[in-house]
Amino acid sequence: MKSLDFEGFTSIVYEPPNNWENRIGAPIFLYALWPSGGTWKTHLLFQLTRGESVVITSSDLPAGALESSLALIYPSACELKSELMELPSKKTWVSHTPPWRNTSGFRSPTAQTSYQAEIEPFPEKATLLTFHPFIQFGAVHNFLLTLNVTRLPDVISKTLMIMDSRSKTMLDKIEVHTNSLTTIPLDKYGFRPDDLPIFYSPDMAAIPFGLGVSLDGKMLSLEHTHPPASLVLFGERNKVQGMIKRNWIESFK
Repeated sequence: MKSLDFEGFTSIVYEPPNNWENRIGAPIFLYALWPSGGTWKTHLLFQLTRGESVVITSSDLPAGALESSLALIYPSACELKSELMELPSKKTWVSHTPPWRNTSGFRSPTAQTSYQAEIEPFPEKATLLTFHPFIQFGAVHNFLLTLNVTRLPDVISKTLMIMDSRSKTMLDKIEVHTNSLTTIPLDKYGFRPDDLPIFYSPDMAAIPFGLGVSLDGKMLSLEHTHPPASLVLFGERNKVQGMIKRNWIESFK
């Protein structure tokens, strides 16, 4: 990922999280994929052998790979063509107990922040509704990052609305993009500690992150909100999430 002037990185370990799933031993091809000119471009980084670990940084990617501020790292059991019309659907590494993890994030000369960064493509038609409790106060700059990936490679402009949860009034409209990481400064809105801003896109799903950067550059923080379904223990979680979203969206009208 690319945001502000930070170096993006991804850390990958080729070692299954248990000994009964993913009994893979052969070397795999590690590719970078990014959207450009209506296709997914691919670039073979190197082969990775079972038991090895690697850290891939922004500087390891070809020129132009971060044009949309986002490139994907894909482990493949076979070689890929130089251009693809859609993302590969085959999962080379699959584990459920626990899930197979990698780490991605940003770093500066004095700080580093990361999260578990596996991602499945979002549907082309979807919505984003999130509340943002991660704004920090004091000597910190705050940003909202929206990360979207779809199966098809198009980079399309969408609208993100910033709203006040008490009054339901709209504070701003921001242009965001599919298959991209969009960085949005938040300090100009003057949010207070007891405010809870809403971010709503009627036609694009995304992972929303709060990025905090201390004024002296010695602290970075990155945290994403979780969908309401992740807080539901029993029953039909997705129906609960849909009901919560519909109720809030109706209140905006």
